[in-house]
Amino acid sequence: MEEELDPPETAGGIPAASKVPAASWYALGVLTFINIFGYMDRIALSILMQPIKLDLHLSDQQLGLLSGIAFALFYAILGVPLARLADRSSRVRLISICLTLWSAMTAVSGLAQNYTQLFLARVGVGIGEAGCVPPAHSLIGDYFPRAKRALGISLFNAGAAVGVSGGMFMIGSLGETLGWRASLQIVGLMGLPLAALTFLTLRDPPRPKLEKSQQESAIESIGALLRRPAFVHLALAFSLGQIATHGFSQWAPTFLIRSFDMGMAEIGAWIGGISAGGGVLGVVVGGLLAAKLIPRDARWELWIPGFAFSICIPLFVIMVLSPFAWLVLLMKALIAFFGATASGVAIAAVQSFAEPSRRATAVSLVLFLAAILGGGAGPYLIGLASDLLEPSFGKESLRYAFLIAATMLVWATIHYFLAARSSVKDRVN
Repeated sequence: MEEELDPPETAGGIPAASKVPAASWYALGVLTFINIFGYMDRIALSILMQPIKLDLHLSDQQLGLLSGIAFALFYAILGVPLARLADRSSRVRLISICLTLWSAMTAVSGLAQNYTQLFLARVGVGIGEAGCVPPAHSLIGDYFPRAKRALGISLFNAGAAVGVSGGMFMIGSLGETLGWRASLQIVGLMGLPLAALTFLTLRDPPRPKLEKSQQESAIESIGALLRRPAFVHLALAFSLGQIATHGFSQWAPTFLIRSFDMGMAEIGAWIGGISAGGGVLGVVVGGLLAAKLIPRDARWELWIPGFAFSICIPLFVIMVLSPFAWLVLLMKALIAFFGATASGVAIAAVQSFAEPSRRATAVSLVLFLAAILGGGAGPYLIGLASDLLEPSFGKESLRYAFLIAATMLVWATIHYFLAARSSVKDRVN
């Protein structure tokens, strides 16, 4: 890319009054495509769990571990050190390497012959994806001025919705025609050319250099962030919400197969359309609302997700208890919209409580907790509860296991409003 970014302001970003250059929009486009492939690889297992269960003779608890802990544990553990590396070195190079790793490991997942091999392959996917979102958010924080940062990150997060929708449709169709193994191999290999494009065409915007006396250890950086109540409440709110939304998303295809006898291709098309429509629209609306309301009162970056999640609570209960597939899908679409509205604005708000030298670290801490609770504990607890309820409810056990996750939406909403109460005092950026 030849076009130069505007000179950074003292905080390390683009001056608030400047126009966002074409180079920044191009970089955002590439990063968004990376996020699309990341979520395609991340959710690939969810729509394939039923054929994997039958082929490898697994329990729901094992499937919960595969779709949750196997990915989330190492995604969470390595997220913080990789984010620290991103704060101190080339973010573009790190993203390129990690994209290559998780794409290759997704393809390797299709070669697994038993539970252990598939588990280890999913661990590899988690390790690779740990180095994507924090440095990407840090880059966007430098590419865009503060007033447009929430919009930029919301558009980046739209890639997640497109990845889920495209992944559900594509993998569902491939799984039904070619089998689960070929599906994972094809989707995994598709990410490798994008890794090369990223490495060759993106560059890191300049960041303010810290004197040796200003440099801090990881412990000092994390400690400073955790001493800000608004940041802590925001991290808890985002993560608790993931237990419900991510936990349901991982099990939704299996739920629709068991309770409504839907096929994988049909499920992929419906959930794909829902995720694309509701998810993309939600993150864009959230970004536009944030761009309009935050200049009036900065607390809107926390009020928006708080109000959006409060709307999701009754919708979630109706969804999991519905006797009709069409009502499940309708509620899923509404939750996808409001959930995306909340998450896009919330994750952008993280940077308000972190200095430029701590941006990737701050995002990684939030994603660490979200991965442990939402990505790891959520799918596993739902799978465990389903196994425990199966003697009483049979194939409908999964439906009632979802109610455990629904309570987390209430808890998350409370933390968003608590974060808003202390946000004025804790905001640094």
